Amino acid sequence: MGKPFFTDPAFLSYIEGEEFSPGLSLDLGFLPSEPHNSRQDTICEIVHGKKVLHIGCTDHLPIIDEKIKSGRHLHTALLEICEKVVGVDIDNDSIKHLIQNYNMSDIYNIDLVTTPKEKIPFVDDGPFDFAIMGEIVEHLDNPVQFLSKLRTEHGGLFDKLIVTVPNAFNYNVLKHWKRGSEIINSDHRFWFSPYTITRVLSASGYNVNSIQMADVSQKMDIFSRILNRIYSTIGSPKRLRVPQKYGATVIVIASQ
Repeated sequence: MGKPFFTDPAFLSYIEGEEFSPGLSLDLGFLPSEPHNSRQDTICEIVHGKKVLHIGCTDHLPIIDEKIKSGRHLHTALLEICEKVVGVDIDNDSIKHLIQNYNMSDIYNIDLVTTPKEKIPFVDDGPFDFAIMGEIVEHLDNPVQFLSKLRTEHGGLFDKLIVTVPNAFNYNVLKHWKRGSEIINSDHRFWFSPYTITRVLSASGYNVNSIQMADVSQKMDIFSRILNRIYSTIGSPKRLRVPQKYGATVIVIASQ
């Protein structure tokens, strides 16, 4: 495995915007060939037993019930494995839905960009070990402004920040792209790569500690389909998968 570019002094001046290259080449050899878990499982693995501030905790209202039922609702999963979890979201309808239908507590309708720290109701619960922004940054009109404000106004609330964003070079995205179509969440403003999310976090005053990819697809050529079906039939967890760098999600841990 190669040295991660975000720890290499040779790339620091580019990450911090002091130098420019129209064709900067980055070695992604630091990403293992073996796939990691799903985004949710990976995050839960990192924060297990920790105190967590979950920013954007609700998910889209129309899909909350289905996600909870199928075990794919991140906030619900965090509640099961963390020492303490506090959630914030700007979607008041979703907050009410979780409180009324799932009896959730410690979730607040707060915009951290506009709310001063003296009006944060859970400030005495901090500092949290991690703040999590899962699939949030790509929805923001100005990610650097939000992340910077989060750090300068509320950085004392958490030690480290976990950010997950969609990978522009996702295997399934590239398959559709080759066929002449783009498949995307209609509310997304951006696609990301390991470098571009590092650049955004650096511009916001954070240091990237680690990057990994999650939600890796199975290979779907004819040979792989047959072999994967055999593995499934015999109950083997092994699957032929694409390399981790083609995973759907980039997961970053950053410090202030």
